Amino acid sequence: MYKKLKLCFMGSPQFSVPTLKKLLDVGHEIPVIFCQAPKRANRGKKIQKQPVQEFAEKNGIKVIYGSHLKDNINFLNSLNLDMIIVVAFGYILPKELIKLPKLGCINLHASLLPRWRGAAPIQRAIMEGDKKTGLSVMLMDEGLDTGDVISKIEVDINPINNSDDLTHLLSHKGAGLLVESILKFANNIIKAIPQSASGITYAKKIFKVDEVIDWNKNANDVLNQIRALSKSPGAKCRIKNETIKVIDAEVVKCEEKIAYGTIVDNPIVVKCAENAIKINILQRPGKKIMSSKDVINGWSIIKGSKMENIK
Repeated sequence: MYKKLKLCFMGSPQFSVPTLKKLLDVGHEIPVIFCQAPKRANRGKKIQKQPVQEFAEKNGIKVIYGSHLKDNINFLNSLNLDMIIVVAFGYILPKELIKLPKLGCINLHASLLPRWRGAAPIQRAIMEGDKKTGLSVMLMDEGLDTGDVISKIEVDINPINNSDDLTHLLSHKGAGLLVESILKFANNIIKAIPQSASGITYAKKIFKVDEVIDWNKNANDVLNQIRALSKSPGAKCRIKNETIKVIDAEVVKCEEKIAYGTIVDNPIVVKCAENAIKINILQRPGKKIMSSKDVINGWSIIKGSKMENIK
């Protein structure tokens, strides 16, 4: 009977860290971690290590970048691993790696599979106005999030929460779910079950076009877009020759017959196809995040002016 497992962990962003920490806390052995390489981040363009790398180095664990994954198949094979744990890694695993560990490769995915397979399940769930989402622990195969599911939990999406809020919540709930599930799976207490053939949707990665606010939509849809992309990369609109990032907003009733995208009130209320969006918090290019009330104190936005197209 398995009590502790020998694991390789593969993950990169902050979402992955609670699972990695919990695996170590309960005593599993993790001799090596794979993650994405450091990236340039923020306005200063400083090189920034991935949160998983920072955590691993503080805990004395060997780190290898995902770009070198194929070069390390033999090394991983030599470790005689029980499992490989994958949480928001950012790379597709080579076929030969999926079958390498004794008990397989296990993925924590931030949706109720088969809904929202793919790269951006949290953002797409909020954009679509889903009332609930969840987490799935999955035995990986060669497909895109198509593997058999070991366990799931359902999580309500609070209508006032943005993607940052939901990501934080799911990362901590997911850590508990995965750590509990892998030992049960290893000891045949629970089995992996094939995903349903119905209800399949795909969560495409977020592209620049997804960030542009379309004021021809109803206000609820625009609000869902803002929540889904807050705080980063942010839903964007353009006024007075500046592209601004909308961080927080709310729907307000507006029956005024006026062109969509028109400023109908201040601080910054914008007409949509149905009702309007009141922008509460925003960020101008190169400036800090501020309330719209503070922004318009030094940046005059006239009622009746219109949002401009983002090219």
